[in-house]
Amino acid sequence: MSSPYVIDNEGIGSGPFLSMYVEDAAGEDFTQDDLDSGLAACVITDDNTVGMGSAGEKLFGKVVWVSTDFVPGTTRPATCAVQARGVARFKYAATAPTVNQMVEVDGTGKVRRAAADADIAAGGHLMRGQVIAVDATNGTCDVWLG
Repeated sequence: MSSPYVIDNEGIGSGPFLSMYVEDAAGEDFTQDDLDSGLAACVITDDNTVGMGSAGEKLFGKVVWVSTDFVPGTTRPATCAVQARGVARFKYAATAPTVNQMVEVDGTGKVRRAAADADIAAGGHLMRGQVIAVDATNGTCDVWLG
């Protein structure tokens, strides 16, 4: 559909943000470099704790900020802020999401189209996050988190 108008819903309905701890498992934590690279899709890993999770896990939200205070003796941010509602823009990995389908995390900070389940077709509603727009040029999709 061609239109002279540009619709950008990123961030609509997103606040307030949740304060969370950053997962301490290697390869699952978030750093400022991850956020600068657009790797922000997260899952719940423990009490008030988020991480990148493993491929196929349920998307919780988008990490939008990491603290400059580190866990003592590490370079891991102590806390982060998470967008858990509204419209969030994520980088995606194969399998590319499609409009009106659901997404899951890929385990590297991106999302992908939700896998099929025995009772739910691929892209069905087993997972959280309905795709409302896909930008194949930039490899991003806008997701309604609820």
